Amino acid sequence: MKARFMPAWGKREELGEAVKSDHVDGPGRWSSEELLLRVAWYYYKDELTQDEIARRLPMSRASVGRLLDRARKVGLVSIHLNIEYLDAFELSGELRRVFGLAEALVVPDHEKEPADHHAVNARIGLGGAQFMSTHLRPAASLGVGWGETVSRVIAATNFGTVGPVHMVTLTGGVDGYLQTFLSSQSEVAAERSDLSSATVIPSPIMASTASLAAALREEPTIQQVLKQACAVEYALVGVGTPTADATIVHMGYLNAEEARGLRDRGVVGDILGQFFDADGNVVDLPIHNRRIGIELADLAHIPKVVGVAGGLHKTAAILGALHGGFLDVLVTNELAAIRLLELERRRPGHTKRV
Repeated sequence: MKARFMPAWGKREELGEAVKSDHVDGPGRWSSEELLLRVAWYYYKDELTQDEIARRLPMSRASVGRLLDRARKVGLVSIHLNIEYLDAFELSGELRRVFGLAEALVVPDHEKEPADHHAVNARIGLGGAQFMSTHLRPAASLGVGWGETVSRVIAATNFGTVGPVHMVTLTGGVDGYLQTFLSSQSEVAAERSDLSSATVIPSPIMASTASLAAALREEPTIQQVLKQACAVEYALVGVGTPTADATIVHMGYLNAEEARGLRDRGVVGDILGQFFDADGNVVDLPIHNRRIGIELADLAHIPKVVGVAGGLHKTAAILGALHGGFLDVLVTNELAAIRLLELERRRPGHTKRV
């Protein structure tokens, strides 16, 4: 059974009273609505048994069963998880307040964060897909960035429930997973007129030379797509790191020595292949001359920029992106959210936003 969480507006008081009235014997460090959310997520999304949930929280198995039953009765659970209800996590609210975000969605950690970064990306990809399924509307325009976590969001999003969405790539090098998505719809293309579509920049994210990149950017076709990319309603972007195991290194656009050189220059991360420092300032680098895509400054003109990134190894990069004001929405995992808040509180001159 898949779970769907009710919208966050209008029912929180009812939800809190529902849990309180059930005399749950669980831990007191979470609000009643967050406890109900946590139990539902573990059961329906992580597919843990009620015994496993009881040991994890900890609470009695009977209390877990009562919470799951209550979740169904109050309408929190119906068909699939509505990512808006992840807003009930206190961490989400704290991220919004501290960093001035429009929305922040924290995916609960299943276990202590695994060493496999791909597993973390997959989990955050599911959270990003739930966000997209909840927020996108038919005929919406979605700008798509570059990277593994973004590709996982696209693969996991149920565009059939959203309606037709037009996707535009924000950089080169994105066509691989978009074309895979589009080809998956080809079997029903003859019967339906509401399928999503995509406009792709026909180039890599990094050209081999700066002169080649400049020539490609002058091509009318690429200029037209870049113009469309700057005018989308939503943008979905990942946050990269200048490390030897980064996607941009694995793809051959950067080598390990060059990545180390970026770190020596104060680079902490990148979005759309454009690198920035801990304060969110774009660093002047020769590699940017080889890049094909919209600029980070262009993100300011897009109504909602959704960043999907997590893992403790990415917290410095995510923090730099937040300081730069590049993101309106952050989808991340629990341990990363905790570390981001800790790092920000230690930052010299930090003042909490309200």
